[in-house]
Amino acid sequence: MTIDRPAKRERLMTKDFALIMTANSGTAFMNHMAAVALAFHVAAVGGLQVHTGIIVMASSITALIMRPVAGRLSETFGRVKLLIIGAIICTVASVAYGLTTMIPMLILLRAVLGIGFGMHSTCAGAAAVDILPKSRVAEGIGIFGLGATLAQAAGPGLAMFIIAGGTLSDYRMLFLATGGMCAISAIANMCITYERKRKKDIKCKADHDNITAEPENAIQAEAQAKEKQQAALPKTFLGFEYAVFSPMISLTFMIVGFAGLILYLPVFAVNTGIGNPALYFLFSAIGVFISRMIFGRIVDRRGSDIVVIPGTIVMALAFFVIPHINTLVALFALGMFLGFAQGAVMPTFNAIFFKRCSTARRGTASGAHFSAIDIGFAIGGLFHGRLVDVYGYAAVFRAGGVLMILSLLVYILIASDKRYENKGRKS
Repeated sequence: MTIDRPAKRERLMTKDFALIMTANSGTAFMNHMAAVALAFHVAAVGGLQVHTGIIVMASSITALIMRPVAGRLSETFGRVKLLIIGAIICTVASVAYGLTTMIPMLILLRAVLGIGFGMHSTCAGAAAVDILPKSRVAEGIGIFGLGATLAQAAGPGLAMFIIAGGTLSDYRMLFLATGGMCAISAIANMCITYERKRKKDIKCKADHDNITAEPENAIQAEAQAKEKQQAALPKTFLGFEYAVFSPMISLTFMIVGFAGLILYLPVFAVNTGIGNPALYFLFSAIGVFISRMIFGRIVDRRGSDIVVIPGTIVMALAFFVIPHINTLVALFALGMFLGFAQGAVMPTFNAIFFKRCSTARRGTASGAHFSAIDIGFAIGGLFHGRLVDVYGYAAVFRAGGVLMILSLLVYILIASDKRYENKGRKS
C-alpha cells in the first residue's frame, strides 16, 4: 500500500528575493520619511504651502510618466540594470534636495526623484514576480510588501524625530538619511544575480543546440522564434496590455479615497479634539502586516474575488465610521481594522496585474499597478482639498466610503475573476 505524500511547496524566500525586498524597503523608507517632512521643509525655507502641492505633483507626474517607459525598457535591457539606475537617481536627488533652499530647485529635484522612484518601484515589483514560483505569486507579493509596510509604520515617526529642532541642518540630516536608504537599495540591487544566471543558462543551451546546426540556420531560427513570440503577445495601448485597464479603473477609485484619509486624517483628529493621531499609522501597519501573512495563500488557491469583494466592503464601512469617532482608542482600533482589510485587498490587486499580463510583459504589469496609484493620489489630492474647503473634513471620509463602493462596483462589473474568465472563454 502506497501513501500519497503532499507535494512539496516551492521555495519562496531566496537570496535574490531577499535582496529585492531590501532594495524596495530602502526606497519605501525614503518615500515615507520625506513625505511627512515636505510641508515643514517648505515653510522652513520660506515657501508657501501651495509650493508643497506643486512639489508633490511634480514627483507624481514624472513617476507616472516613467512607469510604462521603465516597464518596456526592463523587458529589453533587464530589470536589475534599471533597479540600480533608479536607486542611484533617488540617492543623488535626495541628498541634493537637502542642500538647496530655492523653491524652483526643490521642484526640479523632486521631479527627478519621481523619475528614479517610478523606475525603481516598477522594476522591483516585476523582478520579485520573476523570482517567485507561479503557485505562490499572491502570497509572495504580500510578503514582498512587508518592507514597505514597515516603512509606513516607522518612517514618519523617524522623520519627525530627526526634524524635531526645525532647523535647516535638521532637514539636511533627514534628506541625507533618506539618500542613505536609497544607497543601501542600490547596493542590494547590485548583488542580485538571477538575470545573469538566466542569461548564462540560455547561452549554454544555445551553444549546445548549435553544435549540430549550421550557423546561418541557427541565427535564422532564433530570429524566427523572436518574431513568433512578439506576434503571439496581446496588443497594447499606451504600453499596457488591455487586460490591465479594468483593474486599473477599480484600483484608481480606491486610491482616490485613500488619498483623502492619508492627507486629512491627522488634521481632522487634531482639529476635532481627538488627539495626536501619530500612532494611527502604526496600528494600521500592524493590521496590514497580519493580513498580508494570511490572504496571499487564499488568493493563490481560490482566486481574487473572495478577498477583494468583502475586503472593499469592510473598507467602505470603515470610512463611513471615521466621522463619528471621538477617542484615540477608537481611532487606533479602526486603524488596525482598516489596515487589515487594506493589507488583504492591495496586494491582491498587485497580483491581478501580473496574472493577467503576459509573462514577457511583467515590467509593464508592474507599471500599470503603480500608475493607478499615482493617478489616484494626484486626483485625490485635488478632489479632497476642494471638499475640505467647501464641506469640511467629515465629507472627505464619507466621500472615501462612496469611492470604495464605486471601486467595488467597477470590480464586480468589469474586473472580477468571473468576468475575466467569461471573457476569456468567449475569446
